[in-house]
Amino acid sequence: MRFSTLLSTVAAVASLSFAAAQQAARFGSVSVSPCPFTGGQDVTITYNATTAASADHQPEFVDLYIQGTFTNGNPSPRVLLQRNDFGADQVILTIDTTIPEAINNLGASNWNVLAMITFEQDGLNLGGGVASFC
Repeated sequence: MRFSTLLSTVAAVASLSFAAAQQAARFGSVSVSPCPFTGGQDVTITYNATTAASADHQPEFVDLYIQGTFTNGNPSPRVLLQRNDFGADQVILTIDTTIPEAINNLGASNWNVLAMITFEQDGLNLGGGVASFC
C-alpha cells in the first residue's frame, strides 16, 4: 500500500512539474528577488518572454500580481502590482517595486509573483500566465 501511495505522489509531482513547464513554454517565465518576500519589502521582478515569443505569444501587456495562501490552503485574492505595455520586440521586463505592506494584514503567507500576459492571435486578445514559486 505504501508503494502505491509513493507512486501516486511521485506521479502527481511529475504532472505538476510538466504542467508548469508547459505554461513556461507558452507564456515565458517570471522570477522575484528576494524570494520569499513579505509586505513592505523591496523586490526586483523579472519577466522573460523568450519562450512566449517563440510560441507566437508575444505579449502586448504584462500584468504583475502577487498571490499568497491562507492557512486553510486556499489562495488569497490576487494583488495587482503593475500593468505594463510590452513592446513588439521586447524580451525582458524588469521592475523594482515595494510589495504593499497591507498584504501583511490579509492572513496569507507563501506569496508568489504571477505574470499574466495578453497577446493577440488570429484577431483575438488571449491571455495566460506563469508564476514564480518561492
